[in-house]
Amino acid sequence: MATFSEWNWNSAYTRNHEVSASAARSARLSRLRRARHIFDRLDWWDWDEWIASDLWSFDDGNAALLLTPLDLAEADALDATCAGVAWLRWCAVADGLSPATHLTNVFGEAEARLAAHGVCEVWCIVHPFEWIKPYLRDLGYRVVERLLTFQVEPRRISKTMPPLTGLQVRLARTADLEALCALDVRAFDEPWRYAPVLMQRAVARAFATTVAVYGGALVGYACAVLHGEKGHVVRLAVQPELRRRGIGAGLLCDVVMRLAQAGARSVSLNTQAGNRVAQRLYRRLGFAPVGEKLPVMRKVLTREAPGGIA
Repeated sequence: MATFSEWNWNSAYTRNHEVSASAARSARLSRLRRARHIFDRLDWWDWDEWIASDLWSFDDGNAALLLTPLDLAEADALDATCAGVAWLRWCAVADGLSPATHLTNVFGEAEARLAAHGVCEVWCIVHPFEWIKPYLRDLGYRVVERLLTFQVEPRRISKTMPPLTGLQVRLARTADLEALCALDVRAFDEPWRYAPVLMQRAVARAFATTVAVYGGALVGYACAVLHGEKGHVVRLAVQPELRRRGIGAGLLCDVVMRLAQAGARSVSLNTQAGNRVAQRLYRRLGFAPVGEKLPVMRKVLTREAPGGIA
């Protein structure tokens, strides 16, 4: 049995080792943050919040990669995940180096670690001409979906038929978190769901998260961000059996008006290219498609990735 002095020395050594490792990781990330080849999809988190995370993969100081399972935050260890899906959140390759070899190294290490913890797929959203896209293809990632962007000027949003009688739309509260997560699971497939850690983050950091309450139950929600004069509706969900009854339109009009009152001159949102029902709603309200379609790429870790959309 270890004596107290031995235990104390070992504990001190462990703490010092962890501090040293964290400092080294911070230094490498700080250098790579200034690189030309950077992919950043941290969304609700700030970059600085991830420096101490154990989810990073490195190829010495040449490249860094952050793949995060759906249910983990920056302080969580990979052992805690129960998710089958992870998202590519951040990647960088040092200037003056060819990305191919270094990306192969960091992706290989990260994907193996994820697979060992039960993660089956890695997803990412890229822009059509983003630097990382051809390298992702070489690494086995395939385009499986495309996102369309719609936009409207708030003053041009169309009037809609009144939603359900007795429907209440209000700002979300902390006490709504469990109901929001339960609704999100019913409204979205796994890659697009917000786990509790992500939902809590969104409610806390969004410009506004509004909920629709009907018959005492939470039946829909919308979540939006505001950057200067540009608003963006990040989430819009309605209880499946109550869709096409004006709830989504009511939530969307409400959150667009809130954004407009805060100074937004345009409001955008994204939807999957195959979601024709949502697209009809957005067009009816006055939204119009803008910009390029955004490729959604996926790699299956447990077997050979299937072919995607060309």
